Amino acid sequence: MEAKIQELTDKIYKEGVEKGEEKAKEIVSGAEKKAESIIKEAKEQAEKISADARKEAAELKTKTESEIKLSGAQAVSAIKNQIVNVVTAKVINEGTTKSLSDAATIKEFISVVVSNWKAGGEAPKLEALLPSAKQDELARAFEAGASAALKTEFTKDIKGGFKIGPADGSFKISLTDADFQEFFKEYLRPRTRAYLFGE
Repeated sequence: MEAKIQELTDKIYKEGVEKGEEKAKEIVSGAEKKAESIIKEAKEQAEKISADARKEAAELKTKTESEIKLSGAQAVSAIKNQIVNVVTAKVINEGTTKSLSDAATIKEFISVVVSNWKAGGEAPKLEALLPSAKQDELARAFEAGASAALKTEFTKDIKGGFKIGPADGSFKISLTDADFQEFFKEYLRPRTRAYLFGE
């Protein structure tokens, strides 16, 4: 009887150990599969993060290069414009200021304007505004042969040239050095640019 109990105990023990070992193997196998899945998922995430980082870096590089090229083009264009402005200003300002500061030239211009005003009939009483910096010189020039229909006044607002119009102030024709400079600048800039830069 004792032998049977021992045999039964051994059998139960053996079955328990076998079941425990099977369960342990299942647990280990499940853990290994789960670990593989976690590792695989972690690798996939790492690859995605790396790919996203490479893509962002490439986009940033492209954007930076584009911005640098644009900034460079804008800087070159601004420098070219400054060069054109300096050259144009030098050429125009010296010529127009010299011409429109000469008393004889101003008197001649005004005489032409007054005579053309008369061509359409009786000229109204005209008023010419002249640069006060040239008052003495211009006053002497206009003393000889001045038109009775022309009144001259001097102002600091005009550096060279003149403004002329009816004495009632209804309008004025402006032929100052600043007017001529602005007029010529518009025509010289494209040619100056083409001459300087071949554009």
